[in-house]
Amino acid sequence: MANNIQTITKYLHEQLDELFVKESVTGILEVARPGGYKLDFINAKTVNIPDIQLDTLSDYSRANGFAAGDINITFTPHTLTMDRGRQFSIDAMDDEESGGLVVLNAMKTFERTQVIPEVDAYRLSTLASKATTAGTKAETITANQVIARFADIEKYFEDNEVPTDRVIYFISTELSRLIKINIELSKLVDVTEFESGDIKLKVNTFNGNPIIVVPPKRFKTAYTFSYGFTPTEDAKDINILAVYDAASIPVKKHNPVRAFSPEVVQDKDAWKFNYRIYHDIFVPKNKAVGVYLSHKA
Repeated sequence: MANNIQTITKYLHEQLDELFVKESVTGILEVARPGGYKLDFINAKTVNIPDIQLDTLSDYSRANGFAAGDINITFTPHTLTMDRGRQFSIDAMDDEESGGLVVLNAMKTFERTQVIPEVDAYRLSTLASKATTAGTKAETITANQVIARFADIEKYFEDNEVPTDRVIYFISTELSRLIKINIELSKLVDVTEFESGDIKLKVNTFNGNPIIVVPPKRFKTAYTFSYGFTPTEDAKDINILAVYDAASIPVKKHNPVRAFSPEVVQDKDAWKFNYRIYHDIFVPKNKAVGVYLSHKA
């Protein structure tokens, strides 16, 4: 039975991780960032994220050579705040009669319908909260304004020296509809494939940058997370959230699902499964200009 439990938990963990990247709208943040960060955990809760500052150029002296300069690397500790979990039990006979499919289907359904939407909502609302005042706009976007709005966002990044070829656009379903019905605009949308190990994602792109459509439930500026997640009273609907890939550092310490067989469960003749996800998303303090937010007025 021990080997069976190990097989179940390992298989579930692999399946749920792959499902998360493929079906989470923010899974692209884990796939698209070139190189990424090597995360340095101080302890189970806290990760050090480097901020690098270099001295400017100075005049070269033929007599004295180069002026000395400094490379300052400071590490800012960030503490993970989202520690979420749930326990499930599945009757031994239900699982036996299905050949083990009940366990797999139940946990995949939980991941798809509960975990992924909540993590997406947290990540996107957190990123939205990091946008600077200059990088935030309250507006209603009409059909003839869509191209101009993308151009405005690109100009914002260009003005702040953010690479415009490494931007991810998260857009509302309403904006996605405006793109689809605009023949000239839809011609500018292409399809690109991103890879992370064995996982491949095909996404729409605009000027080579990914466009990810976000369901309304996950696309507001603020939420309360308790039993599930709900928008706060002052939450705004987001039109576009544009993110420079190096400006977001998603961290997911996803413990494997722990399985307990009916032989060891005392109060029921059932399998028990403990699901836990410990996660957060961070924006380095010198990368806040890499986030642009357009929300409804």
